[in-house]
Amino acid sequence: MKIAEDLEADLSGFEQRLAQQLEHNVPDSFFVQDLKQRLVSSQVFKRRREIGATVVACLALLFTATLVFSLSQLIHKTRKSISR
Repeated sequence: MKIAEDLEADLSGFEQRLAQQLEHNVPDSFFVQDLKQRLVSSQVFKRRREIGATVVACLALLFTATLVFSLSQLIHKTRKSISR
C-alpha cells in the first residue's frame, strides 16, 4: 500500500513539473488553424461524420417505428375494450 501511495505521489509531482515546464510553450495560431483545417478536411473525419449521420438516422427510424408500434397497440387495445 505504501509503495502505491509513493508511486502516486511521485507521478503527481512529475505531472506538475511537466505542466509547469510546458506552460510557456504554446503553438502559434497559424499552426493551430492549419491543423484544424487539415483535420476537418481529412478522410477520417469525413468518414466519422458519415457514420454519425447514419447512426442518427437509424436511431430516428428505430424511435419512429417503436412509437408507431406502441400507438398501434394502444389503439388496438382501446378499440377492443370499447367493442366489448
